[in-house]
Amino acid sequence: MYKLRYLFTTLLLMLSFSVFSAHLADDIEPGDSVNEIQLPLTESSAAELIRIESKGKILSVDKKDVEEKTIFRIKVLHNNGKIKMYQLDRATGHAPH
Repeated sequence: MYKLRYLFTTLLLMLSFSVFSAHLADDIEPGDSVNEIQLPLTESSAAELIRIESKGKILSVDKKDVEEKTIFRIKVLHNNGKIKMYQLDRATGHAPH
């Protein structure tokens, strides 16, 4: 009885995974994901990255050169009414150190 229950559970899980995988997109192109934003960043790609991560409204994007690096400063209005400033390194796409 135990073996039959184990077999049934295994088959049920395998069927669930196959149904789930049928709903996955198979036409994803490079650059479709936030993780695949091309570097170096532009003002618009930096703003889009922060908009997605913060789920806020972009108020402004400024470009500033600091120690031979270009830093984008993005001002965001959050749903709670607070304004926050984010910074991204143009070359790496990460916050500057």
